[in-house]
Amino acid sequence: MQVNKISYTSFESKTPKKRFITPGMKSSIEAILLKMNSSIKKVEDGDYYKTTINTRLHYNNGKYVFEDERRLKEKVPFEKQMQGYSNLKIGKKIILDINNESGEIIDYIKPSYTPFFLVLKQAEKILLNIRTNFNLSEVIKKEFLTINELTPDGKIKMKKFVLQFEKQRLEKVIKDLENISK
Repeated sequence: MQVNKISYTSFESKTPKKRFITPGMKSSIEAILLKMNSSIKKVEDGDYYKTTINTRLHYNNGKYVFEDERRLKEKVPFEKQMQGYSNLKIGKKIILDINNESGEIIDYIKPSYTPFFLVLKQAEKILLNIRTNFNLSEVIKKEFLTINELTPDGKIKMKKFVLQFEKQRLEKVIKDLENISK
């Protein structure tokens, strides 16, 4: 007796479904990113400068977190604001990675029993609240990142210093080789 294999039938697509944010979410993200970018502070001090950027917003005592993953070091015009991606954490169970330009949800983590439209509805409400309360420090806690970088003159001075050090090291190596050969 011969037994034939039974094929497994799946009703799921092999290609993942593309998901996009709502227009309300897109406008809220646009406004939030614009406000975050406008709060960049750049202080030049001799050969280097410090840039302080707003990277994360904590809403409702950290229950909801919006993170800007662009890490822009200078203020950019409105047309160039929507680049890179953002991250929205809703509680401990829901995370959305959002492409700022297209509005596509690149990746997400959510409970399997929660319908996606409810996640989007909740995310839209949270983003609107973050947008409207952006300047209220008792509601929104802002997290900053400070980046130190060399100015163009500082880079030139640093290269000269490294080359001078290398020159001294090579001169010492040559002198040691000459002493060995004698």
